[in-house]
Parts: sequence; C-alpha cells; structure tokens
Amino acid sequence: MDFLFQNDMRLYFVMPFIQGGELYKILKNEKKFKEQTVIFYAVQLIMAIDYLHNKNIIHRDLKLENIMIDQEGYIKIIDYGLAKKLDESEQDEATTYCGTPEYLAPEMVSRSGHDMSVDWWAIGVLMYEMLFGMTPFYNQNQRKLLKKIKTAKVLFPDKTKFKIDYSDDIMDLIIKLLDKDRETRLGTKGGAKEILAHPLFKKIDVNKVFNKTMDPPFMPDVKKSD
Repeated sequence: MDFLFQNDMRLYFVMPFIQGGELYKILKNEKKFKEQTVIFYAVQLIMAIDYLHNKNIIHRDLKLENIMIDQEGYIKIIDYGLAKKLDESEQDEATTYCGTPEYLAPEMVSRSGHDMSVDWWAIGVLMYEMLFGMTPFYNQNQRKLLKKIKTAKVLFPDKTKFKIDYSDDIMDLIIKLLDKDRETRLGTKGGAKEILAHPLFKKIDVNKVFNKTMDPPFMPDVKKSD
C-alpha cells in the first residue's frame, strides 16, 4: 500500500499499480507452463506465504487471479479480503468456511477447522494448474468437485498421450502438498524451509529468485514505468 486517507464516509487505500496483470491471463495464453516456470513461481509463492504465516496470517484465497506480475516479471500476491490473523485464543485454528472451491483444502470443505496449512494445499493446486492447465479435482458440478477434494486421489495426465513433460520430483511435491491429512501435509510442521528442502528446488537458485536477479520466464510489455 502506498498511502491511505479518509473522509467522513470512507477509508481509501491507494495501492501500487502492478503493470504485468494477472498470472491467470498469462497461463490462459500459454495453456500450460514448463516445469521450470512452475518452479520459478512456486518458490516466490512459498516465500510470500511463509512471510504471512510468520505474522500469523492465513491468506485463504490463493488462486491465479490473485497473483499479479510486476514490471520485473516477478509475482505479488493480492486480495486479502478473506485473510485471517490468528491469535492465541483461537488455538492456531480458524473455522470460517471461505475461499474459491477449486482451491479449498479438505478440512475447509469438511468445515472441521483449519490452520495455515490450507495455504500450502492451495500452492499444491496452483502448481498442478500451472503445469497442466487445470486444477487437480476439477468438475463443473460443485458438489462433485468438493467430494473429489475430500476423497479422490491426485491423478496426473499421461506424458505421451498429452505431450506433457514433467519430472517425478514435481509430481512428488504436488502429492505431498495435496495430502488430505493436514497433520502430514508438507509445510505444516516446517513451513517454507521444509518445502524448499524438497529435491525439486535443487533445479533453481532460490537466492537468485529471492534477490530478483534471475531472468523471469515472462516479461510484461511495459513501455513506461507509469
């Protein structure tokens, strides 16, 4: 946020202009991303969510439409309307049912209470979507979609039939993020450090991503900074 002001009726938030638009639109044009591109964006998502979690904030609405690309080709997470700050009285758990159906974790669907691990689940969904162009439990019927989130296994497209190239490492990571048991879901106990220790991230220089010194896979066509 750049600054804010108010009058007698309203509070105004003046936000930075993010020139590159939504990651959703880039994926829509590309249909699916190469594995290395997915890794590039996943590292940033994991770091950003870890920052929020260290402040006891759950985002709860991670999706491609809420991920923006800045003029340098790096991401920014937006839309904190469903975010929740946990306090000690809530015993590190929230109970409100909210979010976008395709990205909901099983415990959110079951309304059994949820914690920060719902964001790690959402990152698993996002990685799958970026890699294959669709969410892992997609169904036009919302009731069937929610049932699949609670009960169905994660299935991966046939590499030869669909002409998709992906590694066993990224498949393994997605499966571990989409663990229906939040107690054993990757990231629940060790956060970003636990996830970034996965073998998949040996394929990228995490420090270069953090310092924005790596060339991004997509650069927005920005003629002027304003």
